[in-house]
Amino acid sequence: MTSPRGVSLMIDEMAIEEMAVHYSQYNKIGGLCWKHANLVDPVLRTYDSAVRIAHKIHDGDVHLGKEVSVLGAACFGEDELYPILVAPTCKTEDATDMEGILARAIQRWSASGAVTAVGPVWSVATDGDATRRAAGHRLFLKNPLSSESPLYGILSNMPGLNTFTGDDEITLDFDTKHIIKRKGYCTLIRSPAGITLNNGRVINAMMLSRYLVWLPAYDEASVTKLLHPDDPQDVPRAVELMLAIIEFSKSQQPIVQDPFSTDVDTRADIISITVLSSVLESIILPFTNVNLSLTEQVQYLSRLAHLTFTLFRSHRRAFLSNQLYYDTHTMLKNVVFCITKQQILDPRASFFLGDTGDDRLEVHFGRTRMIGGHNSACTFSQVVDRLGAAKDIDGVFKRHPDLDPGHRRLSLGTRVEHVDHINRDMWKGDIISGQCDLPTAWRNGREMALAVLVSTQINPSHYSYDDLFHDPSIDMLRPFGQNKYLGIADDDTE
Repeated sequence: MTSPRGVSLMIDEMAIEEMAVHYSQYNKIGGLCWKHANLVDPVLRTYDSAVRIAHKIHDGDVHLGKEVSVLGAACFGEDELYPILVAPTCKTEDATDMEGILARAIQRWSASGAVTAVGPVWSVATDGDATRRAAGHRLFLKNPLSSESPLYGILSNMPGLNTFTGDDEITLDFDTKHIIKRKGYCTLIRSPAGITLNNGRVINAMMLSRYLVWLPAYDEASVTKLLHPDDPQDVPRAVELMLAIIEFSKSQQPIVQDPFSTDVDTRADIISITVLSSVLESIILPFTNVNLSLTEQVQYLSRLAHLTFTLFRSHRRAFLSNQLYYDTHTMLKNVVFCITKQQILDPRASFFLGDTGDDRLEVHFGRTRMIGGHNSACTFSQVVDRLGAAKDIDGVFKRHPDLDPGHRRLSLGTRVEHVDHINRDMWKGDIISGQCDLPTAWRNGREMALAVLVSTQINPSHYSYDDLFHDPSIDMLRPFGQNKYLGIADDDTE
């Protein structure tokens, strides 16, 4: 690496076999959960040492890890991921425990000299796990952005953007693919409860099954597969559903624009689906349309921020869960922060949106599972070995990309792109960070959102952005003010 880069730390978990392992070179027992392992001496000094460990496990004072927490480091502008922490977990840790792990990892990154040798930590990414969300919120939304920060001149000119960060201006991030699938937008759309939009219309699988068959490319069987997939975690299938909704909405504009239509119910349904398609288009296009410039990507993300802010204020949890709203806007905020940091570090460098989130860690997990023949029944020591071996495989695939079969469930390939996995080399649009005027792109995205909202039945007070954001206690992450972040408290229903 020739110059410093921003770094994203990514954390997620893998299943392992609940089994203690013996490290002969240290004469120590491994595989014990990291939260309680301090309650026992892992060194096998005598036979009684083994007996004491067995008794602690039997009595439930210490547990065998059922999963491993893996923390990886990845640089913005590069594809490589480096696992830096692997720890067995019994899944009983709380937000305070996780907060300690993340804070210590960042502290050690700085103390080791990695900030100088590699680059500063810009963000910490995870999926929608509630414990990690709460820990990340405590760590990375505690300090208002200083007016003396080099970021301030740009970010303070983006009304509604939440500018609270952690120490060293580190921000929290959530993976876009998890936002789409697990407890995300597609999961809500497919559920019986669905998503409520506009005039109280509920959009769910039953409604969409009635309309998507109008598309020439779909029949009843193919629509059923979209709405009720065998694997709900299949991202390409989720993307295909989103694109089908967008395509249907565009095909029905004559009905939307005809106020004298005699089929009032159908027109009301289609208008609501059109609003939903604007939301979905704003999520999916910035990550899949390789012709977009960075400015255009930010415009779509700004439209997403303003649309979801207004729709959530209007419909609350009938639109999105508190957690999904929080994850969506935290992801959007992190993108803006990281682009700004790249502009300051090196405005001539490109910024690839796919570097945000924890996709690179998920792909590394896929390599690790591949080594075991997709058999998760491996011990702690085997997982550590396989994570290392997966790095060697990455090296082979980097030199010979034609050998990489891709990771289908994670790929954001679409029917338009026909690719297994969109990467930075495929991107055709101008994504040089210094070419993006963030405040202007943010404002243009707001105007795009207003163009959608003015044709709805939503109360205009919910999209009077100048008035709303004049209150410093209201921003995209605190839509109702009073310094209230949604989706964090224990009483927030998932």
